[in-house]
Amino acid sequence: ISCLGKAVDNNPQLHGYKNIRNRLVMFRDVDLFLPIEFDDAEYPFPAVHILRAINRLGADEIESEIQQVKADGIDSQQFRKKWRHLSRFYLLPGFIRRRLLEILFQFPTFMRKYLGTVAVTAVGMFGAGQGHGLGLSNHALEVIIGGIGKKTVTVKNRPEVREMISITISVDHDTIDGAPGARFARDFRHYVESGIGLAISADMQ
Repeated sequence: ISCLGKAVDNNPQLHGYKNIRNRLVMFRDVDLFLPIEFDDAEYPFPAVHILRAINRLGADEIESEIQQVKADGIDSQQFRKKWRHLSRFYLLPGFIRRRLLEILFQFPTFMRKYLGTVAVTAVGMFGAGQGHGLGLSNHALEVIIGGIGKKTVTVKNRPEVREMISITISVDHDTIDGAPGARFARDFRHYVESGIGLAISADMQ
């Protein structure tokens, strides 16, 4: 998440949205739409939390906020209020929900408030081995963390077996051209592989 925030910060078009006047609106802060799995119910299930300004947060701060949200649990006042509104929304017929979402995404400021500006999800938790996810988000940018599998790679001109994580990047080509998308993918990969900004203090490990 820390690497994602830095890469989007370098390429702000990746979380830009066209408003009702067909003008591109871009944001300074990267707000992340993040499903967090709770296990304090009858069965584990994901609930959405918006991580604000991840481009200005360190790995420690991001980890701390996620752990605090999980510690508060689904019975916290925050989630009770949020799910009260969402439950009403999901009771509506599908065609009405889709139309309301289309309208919401024409007003980027409101969309950012309720859905963030970029989305990330992880599918690797549901199975072992290498595998990619399929992007179906309404966000301009969605990053899907897949499974981890072993793959033979070349290291210093020698083949070695390394564990590799599968990551799928899904972008909205109505607002994002190929070149900015490629630059984002390059920056994101560089940050992940080099571990820039990922040092977590000992008490968080």
